[in-house]
Amino acid sequence: MEFEISKITERGQVTIPQEFREELNLKTGEKILFIKEKEKLILEPMKKTKSLERLKEDLIDTKIAEQFWKDVKSGKVKLINQTEEEFLKDLETW
Repeated sequence: MEFEISKITERGQVTIPQEFREELNLKTGEKILFIKEKEKLILEPMKKTKSLERLKEDLIDTKIAEQFWKDVKSGKVKLINQTEEEFLKDLETW
């Protein structure tokens, strides 16, 4: 994983570091998808993303999974005959 630091301007703009633009072949005027996940902000070039419909499905699946884990941790949902670790291992095979 690589990282760089950039500042937000008065107009809310952020510069993508030149090295990242070159590696990802990003050109002026291309669209970037912003995804907010809790306290994280994820940027993804639109040309490399899935179709918007598929992206929407993925985001819905993520929300469902987040709610499921909240329910497991709060005790509303119980894992039957599996530990949390076993369940996660099974989940990786899906």
